[in-house]
Amino acid sequence: MLQIKIDSKTYKAKEGQTILEVCRRNKIFIPTLCQHDDLGPSEGVCRMCLVKTNKHRGLVTSCQTKVEEGLEVITEDFDIERARRYNLELLWADHFGKCTSCVSNGNCELQKLARKLEVDVDDFISEYNDFSVNEQLELLKESLKNRVVDDKNPSIYRDNQYCIKCGRCIKTCQLIQTLDSYETNYRNIKTNVGTPGEAPLDCIYCGQCAVHCPTAAITEKFNIDELEEVLLDSEKLKIFQVAPSVRFTIGEAFGLDPGTFVEGKIITALRELGADLVFDTTFSADLTIIEEANELIGRIKKKARGERVELPMFTSCCPSWVLYVEKYYPELIPNLSSCRSPQGMLSSMIKTYYAEKKKILPENIVNVSLMPCTSKKYEAQREELRNGKNQDTDIVITANEFIRMVKRKGIDFVNLKDGKFNNTLGLSSGAGVIFGSTGGVLEAALRTAYEQITCNELGQVDFKEVRGNEGIRELKITISKTKCLNQETTIKVAVAHEIRNAKKIVEMIKTGECDYDFVEIMACPSGCLGGGGQPHPVNEKIRTQRRKAIYERDKNLPIRKSHENPEVKKLYEDYLIEPGGYLSEKLLHTYYINRKKNY
Repeated sequence: MLQIKIDSKTYKAKEGQTILEVCRRNKIFIPTLCQHDDLGPSEGVCRMCLVKTNKHRGLVTSCQTKVEEGLEVITEDFDIERARRYNLELLWADHFGKCTSCVSNGNCELQKLARKLEVDVDDFISEYNDFSVNEQLELLKESLKNRVVDDKNPSIYRDNQYCIKCGRCIKTCQLIQTLDSYETNYRNIKTNVGTPGEAPLDCIYCGQCAVHCPTAAITEKFNIDELEEVLLDSEKLKIFQVAPSVRFTIGEAFGLDPGTFVEGKIITALRELGADLVFDTTFSADLTIIEEANELIGRIKKKARGERVELPMFTSCCPSWVLYVEKYYPELIPNLSSCRSPQGMLSSMIKTYYAEKKKILPENIVNVSLMPCTSKKYEAQREELRNGKNQDTDIVITANEFIRMVKRKGIDFVNLKDGKFNNTLGLSSGAGVIFGSTGGVLEAALRTAYEQITCNELGQVDFKEVRGNEGIRELKITISKTKCLNQETTIKVAVAHEIRNAKKIVEMIKTGECDYDFVEIMACPSGCLGGGGQPHPVNEKIRTQRRKAIYERDKNLPIRKSHENPEVKKLYEDYLIEPGGYLSEKLLHTYYINRKKNY
């Protein structure tokens, strides 16, 4: 440990830490735009974190300057404030006049910092208002000359007029997802951040670039206008479904603490927005577990008999992970579970089981899902998830889009009374709830698979070894011989979140070093809790609070195993007959496509 002084006060610091890290740990404010806790050390490109030290001449970036014994730091004085303001004004000038039409207005890091530092752009370009209308139009045209708008994919929208060249999207894509979807283009004053060759974005649509973008240069693709038009159609039955994780995150946008459970308020708000029925995607998470556990048990039994089988079996709930396999490792497609995601399963049941039960034509139902995830928009459009000529999921909106709609309509979200899901497809278990967190799908599957393999009741349902935020977590379970199991069996399972960690498991498979039977993979940090459509800004502390709330909810529910959900049992009795049966395979399972490009 080292001792340093910051603004004349003594603090302890670890060797190798930056000044910014020490300041943040001690709650000393230093403005930043290019720095994000998820992305490691920054390159100091925004020049907002400038400080003075007794070891350097002039101003230095605190995000790059390492601490050393005897270091003395000044974080605020006239020179520092002036330099920060000049740098911020240069960034702010490019955004002049654009805030009112910007989707991030009110939730923009650049805007918030300008307010905090009391930057008035009119002071910086005061002569602008003296120009004629034609001159102002010419200035606007000049500023938009190199504008690039990319809306060619179903999930992510890019508009580089809002880009401040912080480089966060590049680091997010390269460090967290080990992809190269973004890069720095051109040189000198024409330098810009975009896709290679400014080609339309072609990635796995996880949306982490949007989560880490400090402005509106990258956002989810908004489907609000399309949805509001549908909500006015009195001839259509509007059915919404709500993903498990969003009920622990949406409250943040209305001033509530991360992890606050707002399920009932979401249901009421959806009905005020125009929903006829609101179903629970957590119900279909339970359904997913029944089918997935059945598939896993089948593969494990084949292995025990010495038959050839593709192991490990990978979960298929995360559409970004599925797309990653299809695009980069199609040879592993047989390892993917054939189960649709909970969104896909519930949408299929709405357009078949529910429609038949209520004698409604599927084409007269508009099925809308409220998701934490940008790639769910892509998933909804997959040809493989159609039971007919129309999509099962008609429209996907993210948590951020829902928040935007609620605020646009002037709904007092915090003071709404708690509503309840509609019956039939609305009851769920704790196993379905934990789907929202990394490790939750695996833990839920183990609760069901263990009892089905052994024919014994599982006393302790918590598999805490697979919880947490480590990149890869593993667990080995030894199951003794029982009346349903002829011999002692060992099952080895693992959890990975973020593609950089998934890639390690993939490489283990390629080298023959992988001995896992079952692996859960989620593309986003902390799984759906950190999804690309969730409220932001976000960091590990916020994700931890969200995760803690999910497991607390699971612990207090009366039903904690998917196979004990009475509504799921009824669905099989009345309609599906059995897991893995003809109807289940047709309506709840899917197939995958080799999408690898040969360059």
